[in-house]
Amino acid sequence: MATPIWAPGVNGPEKPNTARVRDYWLGGTHNTEADQELAAHLVSAAPHLPYLCRTHREFLGRVVSRLTRLGIRQFIDLGSGLPTTANVHLVAPDARVVYVDIDPAVASQGREIIADNPQVSYLCADLCQPEKVLDSPEVHTTLDLSEPVAVLVLDVLHFVPDSAEPHKVLAKYMDALAPGSYLGLSHTCRDPFMLAAVGLFGSMYGDQPLPTFTFRYPEQVVQFFDGMEILSPGVVPIPLWEPDPDEIPDRNPENFQGCGGLARKI
Repeated sequence: MATPIWAPGVNGPEKPNTARVRDYWLGGTHNTEADQELAAHLVSAAPHLPYLCRTHREFLGRVVSRLTRLGIRQFIDLGSGLPTTANVHLVAPDARVVYVDIDPAVASQGREIIADNPQVSYLCADLCQPEKVLDSPEVHTTLDLSEPVAVLVLDVLHFVPDSAEPHKVLAKYMDALAPGSYLGLSHTCRDPFMLAAVGLFGSMYGDQPLPTFTFRYPEQVVQFFDGMEILSPGVVPIPLWEPDPDEIPDRNPENFQGCGGLARKI
């Protein structure tokens, strides 16, 4: 199978990149014409993708806001993409944050974006290597691991296959952190529309093969929190997780094909 043209490590600024596509869908400015063209191709196969992207990002904002109310001031954002529109350090400007992404091009651009913020670092690493992440200079110079830390894994685990044992990966992060740390997680779930969209994209744009996705069922997402105290309202469709009363509510939010939750290490 050919390598996707936006795969980690192969993209310069002239090539499309999923992190910059996400920035484009979020209304950001850190994207190019190539990214916008790829975004159009993706939307032609799956028109609801920008909505999914925005819904996950809004969930991030609500999770970070709740964590700050709980006294958390340290965050590790795994698979973060570009630290732009409504990202962690913008929602919680007093917090210390380490962004982590596997793509060197994204990490390089991310470092430029946060260069003037001494409380924020950007690490290029694979989230599936928790020892490398937690032992990195970026983590040790930015965070105090003797104090609680919130690990965020939002809208990224569909890129992690079951063979990588993501349950064990997340457990290693939480085992290494202080009691009172948190895990915030969102996951696009398995549904026939998403699977059909992947197949449609492949038939329409065979020269731009998609990466492999693992869309899990909600009950599988719940298992990522094993051994932790899941906070209310539980692991639920993302629009139902503490919706902002000032925002226009989703229609039929219980049908959203993705769920999220927040849990505390006891």
